[in-house]
Amino acid sequence: MKRRSTLLIRKVLKHKTSWIVAGFICYSVLMLTNNLYKAEDRWIEVELGKGVTMENMINVSRPETIKDHTIGAIMKSRKHNLDKQCYNRIDIGRSDEDNFKAHMQFVPEEKMVYCGIEKVGSTFWRRLIQLLHTHELRSPYSIKPRDCMQNYKSLQSQKLDNYDDILKENSKFLFVRDPYSRLLSGYLDKIFSPNPYYWYLIGSKAVEFTRKQKKHCGHDVTFPEMVEYFIHTEEQNKDRDGHFLPATDHCRPCFIKYDYIGKMETFADDVHFILKEFNLENYTSVLKDFKTDSILDSITDTVETFRDVRSTFTKCLSIYGGLQRIWRKLQIRGIISEQIKFPFNKNDATKFKPSSQTFKNAIINAHIESKKQYNNLKDQKRKYLISAYNLLPLATMDKLQKIFQNDFQIFGYDKRPDYLYQPRQKNIVDIFKL
Repeated sequence: MKRRSTLLIRKVLKHKTSWIVAGFICYSVLMLTNNLYKAEDRWIEVELGKGVTMENMINVSRPETIKDHTIGAIMKSRKHNLDKQCYNRIDIGRSDEDNFKAHMQFVPEEKMVYCGIEKVGSTFWRRLIQLLHTHELRSPYSIKPRDCMQNYKSLQSQKLDNYDDILKENSKFLFVRDPYSRLLSGYLDKIFSPNPYYWYLIGSKAVEFTRKQKKHCGHDVTFPEMVEYFIHTEEQNKDRDGHFLPATDHCRPCFIKYDYIGKMETFADDVHFILKEFNLENYTSVLKDFKTDSILDSITDTVETFRDVRSTFTKCLSIYGGLQRIWRKLQIRGIISEQIKFPFNKNDATKFKPSSQTFKNAIINAHIESKKQYNNLKDQKRKYLISAYNLLPLATMDKLQKIFQNDFQIFGYDKRPDYLYQPRQKNIVDIFKL
């Protein structure tokens, strides 16, 4: 009997000891994780104290779990700034109800609401949401950009007039971009690059307003002229275009109170983070070569658009001139090095008429060579941004600052960056002249 009692006591102690050990291990792991995150938080505070921006911290090489924690902290910081700037302000945003609802997409299965803004990755997200609706696991880049609006379901198209409950019960997000960068991007794609539709819609009106000329193609609107016309449309609240108007006018951030604010400057990291937040990690597997796929997608879309419209713009601009503009646009965007010269001549464009595939191959080869031979494409892009805005008088810059003031405040962008507000020189090189 005594032996049995001794054995029983040993078993109990052994079993209890195992639970104690397990508990100690769990406690140690929790403390280690907590200390890891505390260390990360302290690191963020130190870097902020040095003047490092939250966005730049993402690019620092660290373990994936810590990187996710950093992005999470940045997302919280953006939302905190949104809440702070929007305190007692719900009237921000001038778009009408229909326009607002047309930009809002609802994905019931994922409890997701997305507000798309032109020139801020909206084509990407609209394609991805297409796949979510059809439950297809493939890259959004497998859908052509021009098809991004197929089966487009917005709050307006779904006739969801009473959407208050949808906004309360689902997570909401949007992506934004530095207003100066976005405005230049809109000019490059819609005016500078061959685009007869926008030449007519915006270009001809800009020429009439700035030069007092009627019945004009609108193909040669300069960046300063486009900016001047844009300021006019904003001040008059007339003929405004979604590719240029402030992000706050699109998405009403002080009314919606978004849960996540992604930025174009950290697009890939923010996309991956938001997908994980919606338990859509499986889509990150088809976005492993995010940057490469994005650039190839942009090149393909640019070339195919040129192919489709070239027969309609030749009365305003030559084929050769159109090809040159596309090449320069890709240099301004930092896809092709400025050191690589345009590979075609007028004879190629008029007599041999290079096919879209020939042109596309030339761009891809130039991009590959640019990455191998010239490691300064990011600096080049920034240089061209500065050069473009140096064409504008400081008085014009002040008007832009006023128009985009809500975007600057709510989304944490510098309204008066030194590199764009430097003293103007007399002999400024026009980067758009070829």
